[in-house]
Amino acid sequence: MRSVQVIVIGGGASGMMAAITARRCGAGVLLLEKKENLGKKILATGNGKCNFTNTMQSPECYFSSRKDFPWSVVKKFNWQDSVSWFQEIGILPRDRDGYLYPLSGQAASVVHALERELRRLGVQVHTGEEVLAVQRHNKNGAKGFAVTTDRGEYLAGKIVLSTGGMASPVHGSTGDGYRFAQGLGHHLSAPVPALTSLVLEGNFMKAWSGVRIQGKVSLYGDLKDGGRGQLQKDVSKKEGSSRKGKFLAAARGEIQMVSYGISGIPVFQVSRFAARELERDRKPVLYLDSLPDYGEEWIAAELLRRRQRDGMQSMGDLLEGMLPDKLAGVLLRQSGIKTAAAAEGISKERIEKLAAVIKGMRLSVKAASGFEKAQVTAGGVCVDEVDPDTMESLCCRGLYLTGELLDVDGTCGGYNLQWAWATGYLAGIGCSGGRLQKGGRL
Repeated sequence: MRSVQVIVIGGGASGMMAAITARRCGAGVLLLEKKENLGKKILATGNGKCNFTNTMQSPECYFSSRKDFPWSVVKKFNWQDSVSWFQEIGILPRDRDGYLYPLSGQAASVVHALERELRRLGVQVHTGEEVLAVQRHNKNGAKGFAVTTDRGEYLAGKIVLSTGGMASPVHGSTGDGYRFAQGLGHHLSAPVPALTSLVLEGNFMKAWSGVRIQGKVSLYGDLKDGGRGQLQKDVSKKEGSSRKGKFLAAARGEIQMVSYGISGIPVFQVSRFAARELERDRKPVLYLDSLPDYGEEWIAAELLRRRQRDGMQSMGDLLEGMLPDKLAGVLLRQSGIKTAAAAEGISKERIEKLAAVIKGMRLSVKAASGFEKAQVTAGGVCVDEVDPDTMESLCCRGLYLTGELLDVDGTCGGYNLQWAWATGYLAGIGCSGGRLQKGGRL
């Protein structure tokens, strides 16, 4: 059985960062990755361009069952530290409104730079080797861990679990780390998909498939949810409900209508909350604002003006220039109005109802798209069981946990990679007995 000082399990973003940092601190490091190549998920980030961090950082960019935990970690290795660290290994940043990408515009540049640094430092890297079990090892007074893989067994003084969550299993994240962590005494907050599209109830979605708009989505909890939180008055009583459930989240930007539901970055941003509600057997509701730059009263007045100017035109024509045809048809049907109906035959009250639907079409969420489509996992190893200064387990000394494996997820825009760099850096220092230094120059 071969012995090594530190074994890092998982060759993704946080795992490579942990391995590099531990080696810079002088530790002997073995990095195990079950896929044939390192950094598979990094290659898929930012549409292959790798949005590796973001200059607009705040505690609100990260989510966890313990709200203060993510920020207490990220501020120890912040976005400026990430930029400096990557510049040192050859990655120059390109700033796009706070979203930082490699100047090359290629995610592969980031992966290759990390691989070169692993080689330069002499980190042992085994790809295509799957870890099957991790157990405590205590023999002849020597404490550590026994790691069993599909190729053999190892003994390690310290273990860094960087296996990722369950999102995007094609890139290697299949939840193995949860099993390892639980076997070593940890507990989980149920993992759910996040940064993903939403599947909607109904049969109207094929009619709007392919439409893209600049809109806003607002997510509310189940009205039957025992009255938790403040119930908010519906901005549109004409939609048939005087109240909405508990407000959960809202986001604005380019929204994509798809044949099974709704997608786009604003939907991704609220999806974690919808998935959590569904996991708890609740029924979240999404409200779609198709014209967020205009108020409901203004829209109603504009529609009435158009009707008065040309009452012979169809209701579909009445909405032309305001909304894409496919979406206009869906909104009209939602309002009980035929697309071909003459505008002069539609009452003021029905026009006002249409304006209300344009500002807040009610969409019942059936499901969050699964882990196969999700960019990240919400939930994971409970962070109350982890030291935020070192990422060391409080349940099992000598065990360190990083990245998406933990019950922390960030919003879309480089925040999940920033979390990976920060946790990997702190774990690398912690497992090797090094000291925290800004910028990662060890």
